[in-house]
Amino acid sequence: MLRTWGFVLVFLLGTGPTAMAAGGAAPDYRLKSAFIYKFATFIDWPDDMGKQLMLCVAAPDEVMQYFVGLSGKPVGDMTLALRHLGPADSAEGCDILFVADSENESFDDWLSEVGDEEVLTIAESDDWLKKGVVMKLIMQDNRVTFDVNLEAARGEDIEISSRLLRLAHKVYGLDTEDEPADKNAQ
Repeated sequence: MLRTWGFVLVFLLGTGPTAMAAGGAAPDYRLKSAFIYKFATFIDWPDDMGKQLMLCVAAPDEVMQYFVGLSGKPVGDMTLALRHLGPADSAEGCDILFVADSENESFDDWLSEVGDEEVLTIAESDDWLKKGVVMKLIMQDNRVTFDVNLEAARGEDIEISSRLLRLAHKVYGLDTEDEPADKNAQ
């Protein structure tokens, strides 16, 4: 499994600059959707989750095309399902919540809705990582990388594989020097 993950990571990171040069922002989301799927496979999900893992994506309509292919993919014993969130939609029932920067206006409401449930929250902004989001996707040097807020993950009872943590650009909450990210911080 680790060998497969390594190959996928090398492939995704290796194609980033080429894809970016060829198509602008759209390939960002092609890569980000692949990363989000891989993140889901490196989470120790509770046994009582059922057979479906709900990925909720708050992003413009044109971005959704990069996530549609994830629907039906296996994640452990579960199958990934996809739901597009608009600004007025509820995040209730989401197991994974990805919010694109363009949808930040509704993020506070969605975070309040998922509360202390076991929801893997993923954003694109430092501001949200500091407010308790578990992961942040970053475009850096035309490549996708990510930061992890381990304190927020622990607060949500989300267990992230150490193999995934080793690949993170930055992991907050590993030592006392890190700025703690608290869901209740304003």
